[in-house]
Amino acid sequence: MRFAGVKELKQKTMELLKESKGEDIFITAYGKPVAVLHHVDEENIEDYLIENDPVFRKRIEEAWAEYLTQGGGIRAEELLAELDKQMIHEKA
Repeated sequence: MRFAGVKELKQKTMELLKESKGEDIFITAYGKPVAVLHHVDEENIEDYLIENDPVFRKRIEEAWAEYLTQGGGIRAEELLAELDKQMIHEKA
């Protein structure tokens, strides 16, 4: 992890992008962090987007809270029975 000011970012953009392959680079303005250069390639862009999507994160947090309040979830047999009921209901 390293820090680079906005001025350095303007002057050395390509160099910083290349450096970001090895470590995250925090961009600062007036000595305070304002952004992070984090290397992303074709192989991990989907994971990055999912991990950093606030809507997706909220859904995961809600599902986890529901899991905890239900005493740890349900058994697979119960889930399959519930899905069967839903399919029968949708066909009717």
